[in-house]
Amino acid sequence: MSGPFDYFVVFAEMRTGSNLLETNLSAFPGLHCYGEAFNPSFMGYPKKTEILGLTREQREADPLQLISTIRQRTKGLGGFRFFHDHDSRAFKHCLADKRCAKIILTRNPIDSYVSLKIVRKTGQWKLSNVKNLKSAKIRFDADEFDDYLEQQRKFQLEILEGLQRTGQTAFYIAYEDLMDVDVLNGLAPVSYTH
Repeated sequence: MSGPFDYFVVFAEMRTGSNLLETNLSAFPGLHCYGEAFNPSFMGYPKKTEILGLTREQREADPLQLISTIRQRTKGLGGFRFFHDHDSRAFKHCLADKRCAKIILTRNPIDSYVSLKIVRKTGQWKLSNVKNLKSAKIRFDADEFDDYLEQQRKFQLEILEGLQRTGQTAFYIAYEDLMDVDVLNGLAPVSYTH
């Protein structure tokens, strides 16, 4: 393959806008995102059983096989979203791999925590039509939030240290930037490496 990257990963967490970012990335010519490829509960998306012909069992046995398949069988540059609780073997590989473009999506932790509490209460994980928006009152739990914050901090610190140790950089994007066309277009050079 030509260009500096063979595939990409979006390091994010639940309720940070990763679905919207994935939609925007897949709109670029030459980029294709396969959802949460290493989610322990599903393959890419809920109710999906495979990605590019690989099953969940094959992924569990050898996560690097899925990365290799995404690299080789995607026309253009393939990638996936990755959260802190996904397969640590895939995480370590991607973080160290200089041929993997890293995109780091963040959101104010209080906003993502509140959003997470609401979706767990309403069951509405993705909103396709604003008319169908469900709302709910939640109770803020300070201890739970502290645990949530520490989990996010640890994941971000592990990413940062991995990038520093291997001399890499990443494209950082905040939730608030997801509707900023100029910021999103900053990702465009990645899509033209093939």
